[in-house]
Amino acid sequence: MRAFALSLTAAACLCACGHHRSPAEEALLRRGDCAELLRAADEARARGELALAKDLADGCPQDRLVDLAAHVSPEQGLLLCGRARAADAKAFCSSDLVGQLTSNLHARILIGPPDPTDAGDPVLLQAFAELGPGFNLFWNADDPDVVVGRMTVTIERTENGTVATVADGKGNKQRVPATQHRVVARAEAQVELSGKTRTLRATDELRSLTWEAAPRVAVAAKFEPKLPTDLEMKKRAVLAWVRAVAKAVASAPPEGIDVSDAKGCVAYGLSLNLAAGNSVAAASGAGDPDKVSTCEKILGEPAGAGIPVS
Repeated sequence: MRAFALSLTAAACLCACGHHRSPAEEALLRRGDCAELLRAADEARARGELALAKDLADGCPQDRLVDLAAHVSPEQGLLLCGRARAADAKAFCSSDLVGQLTSNLHARILIGPPDPTDAGDPVLLQAFAELGPGFNLFWNADDPDVVVGRMTVTIERTENGTVATVADGKGNKQRVPATQHRVVARAEAQVELSGKTRTLRATDELRSLTWEAAPRVAVAAKFEPKLPTDLEMKKRAVLAWVRAVAKAVASAPPEGIDVSDAKGCVAYGLSLNLAAGNSVAAASGAGDPDKVSTCEKILGEPAGAGIPVS
C-alpha cells in the first residue's frame, strides 16, 4: 500500500512538474497579454516544449483571443488563431471568424491562361483591371499562380405578361397590364484550385417593365424597357465572375503563391493546411523548407515553428 501511495505521488508530480516556468514566463502569465503569450507559446513549441507551450497559450482566455484576432489585420488575426491551435490552447477562433479573416486576407495572386500566348478576353482583362487591385488579383499570362480556362458568356432575354403598379397623372397608384422584360448574363470558366479543376459561374440579371397607355386611369404609356445592351450585360457578368474568383482563391490559395510578404506567407500556410486536410500542417513541418524558413523570418516566428495559421 505504501509503495502504491508513493507511485501516486510520483505520478502527480510528473503531471504538475512536466515543465518549469521561468520568471519571465510567470510574468507573462500575470500580465495576460494574449499576443505575448501566444508568441512565447510558439517559441516553446519550436523548442519542443509542448507542455509549456500549452500552458502559456492557455493563459490567453477565449474572449481576449477572439477580440484581439478580430481587431488586427487579417494576416495577424490568422496567425493569432493559428498559434493558439498549434499550441493546443483551450481558447480557439470560431470557423466564422477564421472565414471572415481569410476572405479579407487578399494576398497577391497572379491569374492567367494555360497558354502564355493567349491574349485573354478583353472584357475579362478590363474586369481584372477594374476590380483586381482591390482584391490583390492581377492578370499574368506568363507565370500565373492560378490557371483560368477560356471564359464563356451567354446572354438570355425573355418577356412575359404581368401586372404593374404605376403612378397615374395625379401620383396615385394604379394597376395595369404590363410586360416584364428580363435579361440574364451568365459567365463561367474553369479554374485550377488546390490541385483540382473547378468550374466557377457567375450571373447578373436585370428586369424592366413596359405597359401601354391606360386612358381610363390616366396612366401614360412606357414602351421602351430600360435594359443594358448585350455587351454591357457581358461586362456585368464578368465583373461578378472576378468577384467569385477572388472569393474562391481566398478560401483556397495556391501553394505556388509568392511569399515575399506576410499576406503571401499566411496564404501559403493556409494552402498547406488545405492540401493536407490538417489545420496545423503548416505549423508541423509541411511545405517547402526554403519557403517555410523565409516565412518564419517574415512573420517573426522562431526557427522550427513553421507557419502557424488557422
